[in-house]
Formats: sequence, C-alpha cells, structure tokens
Amino acid sequence: MSEPVSDSIRAGAGEETAPGAAKAAPVSGQLLTRYRGRFTGNESDHDLYETVDLAFEDHERRWSGALLARAAYDLDGRESGQDDFFSLQDTYEHRLTAQLFHAYVDVASSSFSLVRLGRQPAYETPLMLYFDGVRAELAPRGERRATLGAFAGVGDHQYESSSDGDFVFGTFGSMLVWPGAELRADWMHLEDERLGAEHEDDLLGLVLGQDILGEERATRLDLRFTSLEGNGRDVRLTGSHVDSRANVTLQGSLYRLLQTQHQLAAPLDPFSDTLFELFPYTQLGLSAGKDWEDFSLLSGLDLRRVEEDSDEGEFNRDFERYFLTGTLPEVLTVSASMTGELWRATDTDYETWGASLARAFEGGWDATLGSAYSLYEYDLVSGEERDHVRTTYLDLRWKASLAQRWRLRYEFERNDFDDFHEVRLEYAWNF
Repeated sequence: MSEPVSDSIRAGAGEETAPGAAKAAPVSGQLLTRYRGRFTGNESDHDLYETVDLAFEDHERRWSGALLARAAYDLDGRESGQDDFFSLQDTYEHRLTAQLFHAYVDVASSSFSLVRLGRQPAYETPLMLYFDGVRAELAPRGERRATLGAFAGVGDHQYESSSDGDFVFGTFGSMLVWPGAELRADWMHLEDERLGAEHEDDLLGLVLGQDILGEERATRLDLRFTSLEGNGRDVRLTGSHVDSRANVTLQGSLYRLLQTQHQLAAPLDPFSDTLFELFPYTQLGLSAGKDWEDFSLLSGLDLRRVEEDSDEGEFNRDFERYFLTGTLPEVLTVSASMTGELWRATDTDYETWGASLARAFEGGWDATLGSAYSLYEYDLVSGEERDHVRTTYLDLRWKASLAQRWRLRYEFERNDFDDFHEVRLEYAWNF
C-alpha cells in the first residue's frame, strides 16, 4: 500500500521481540466509507458503501496476501416506478449486498516467481478476469529471461447467483526477443453458463512491447493481437513518448475490432445480453502536450468509425473529437485550465468548451470547480446512452493527516433527457 504501516506493526516486523512473545503479521490497508445521493425530478436515491482493501505479509516472508471487498446498503430502498437510478444493486431482494473482489495468498517458492491461491484478478492476460483458483509462474530463466505460467479455476462474475458451469484455464509465456523488447503469448479457455445457455470460447493473445530509453527521452510501443476460435478478434497499437528536456509528451492508440461480437463467455463480453451485437469499428486517439514554466498546452483527437454505415447505432457511433487545453498552473494562487472542443458525428457538428479552477489551501484543503462536456455518455449498467451531456462539478478535499482524508463532490448533469444532481461524501482511513 502507498501509506506506511503503523509504528507498532513496523516494530513487530523489523525488531526482535521478547522470548515467547507473539509476532503480529504486518498489515496495511484502507477503509473507505462513501455516501452517494442522486436526485432528479421527484426521484432520489441514497446509498452507503464500505470498502476494505488489505495487504498482509508473514514477518518471515513465507507468504503474503491481499483482500479487497465492498458492502453496499440501499438507505431508502427502491420504490415501484422509480427507474432513473436503477442499478444492479436493485436486482436483489434485500438492501444490503456485498462483493468480494479478491482474497488470495502468495506462497514463497525458490522455483516459482509466483504461486497464488484464492480469488484473484488476472490483469496481464488479453482480457482481465477474476477467478477462484490457482496461478503459478516459473522464475525467469536464461539470458532471454523466459518465463512460463498457468492458471485454472472457477470464473467469478460478481452479480451472478451461481457459478455452475463457469470455468477458466490458461497458459502463458514471455521472453526478451531483443534488447528492450518482450514478446508474450497467452491462451485462455473460458466456459460460462447463464440465462440457460452455455458458452465455451478459446482466446489466443500475442503482445510485443518495445522500450526505447535515453538519458532524457523514453518511448514505449505495444502491439497486441487476439484471435477468438481461430479468427482474428481485434488488434491494438499503443505508444507513448516523453522528452524531459523539451517538456514534451506524445501519446497515441489505434484499435480495430475485426469481427462482430455476439453472446460470448462473460469475461469476453459481459454486456452482450443487454447491448446485443457489437459490430466492427476502428478507433484512433492522439494527444500531444508541451509544458513551459508558466503555461502548458495539450491537444489531440479521438476518432471512431463503424465499418458499415448500417451498423451504426447506440453504443457504437461514428464521431470525431478535436480538443485543445491550455493550463496556467499558478494565477493568483489558482490553477486554471480551459478546453475548446469540436465534435463531429452523424448529422451533428458541435463546438463546446470545458474549464476548471483549482486551489490548494492551508491545512490540507484543496478545491476544484469545473465543467465538462461529452457528446455521448454511456451507462452500461442501465443500458442507456445519453446525448449532449454537460457536467458541472465542485470537488472539495481535505487531507486531515497522513492516515485520514475526506472528500465532498457535487455534480450537476444536464443532457437531452433530464437534469441530474449527485452528491458524494467519502472518508478514507489508511493504516
């Protein structure tokens, strides 16, 4: 964790204790309490969340582990006919719900770089997934630093009532192919049963990453390709460049969905049951930034094109977004930024703006006031697409100490459908 452990825990980890005295395992973590209130018209919704994030380690380093869980309580319940704030929490018959995101133990081994047991995430695989099972990786070997690994278990889908028919298995390997370049290959087998249908899919992924490092410059390029059931699924190219002498940053990404996505195993496409098919499209993102002593500029574009005009629809539209942001880091103790945007979509050209003011105060306080615009905003949980969304917000933060912080945020959202208000109050305790 980012915050230091307490003095008592640190003493137990690093100092000898009296004979016969029990040694406490070092623990660090965070408790996050959050209230969210949402309002529109005659409807409102009030929810309370508690999140616990823990990391722990045996003082002799024989094992370590982590836990992340969340409980949610619907303070006012859900009345019949109130649908503006419907969420997955409302599909349960009781107000209190809980999700265990991960809870695993890593066992130390001289032959393996990782042996992990329990509910765990897989981030490096072609798609992120959670599963209950085991994962093992051999320690890197040879000049090429080649490594192999595998995982297997029961797929975890947070809002499914049963895990029957859910299974994941995968193998992977990586190696240095030339200086600064690493090649990784993954094969994943996914089984998922839901809504009376069985899904069984095999996914192959290849990633080639290249680092080009200099004394004052750094460049990173990644090329990723995945194949579903022997047919190309998608390809993605990303890159970034930083020049510390010139204070210049460049970033870019190009994504291409190669085949129509129908109902698949949940890790591949968790929204297909509500959003239906996703047709092939191409998306490009580019940005460039330059910092001076008293001013900075950031410009870029986002472009999306659906392969066939007849396939354009909700959640998959053609659009172009061009933007230019100027920031004054310190104007009378206030940091100010202004963004100009040009949106182009089917039968729509729209010029708009965004702005923010931020200031830090004594005593650990800081405040941000701003406004931002989005031509399309997607709510994948409710299955809604909102158009012409203008969000105005006020964000107050207070770092009471190294271990405690507070946050209060208010948002006012105006779109073509309705006006929405949202209030969030957070308290975080790090230990």
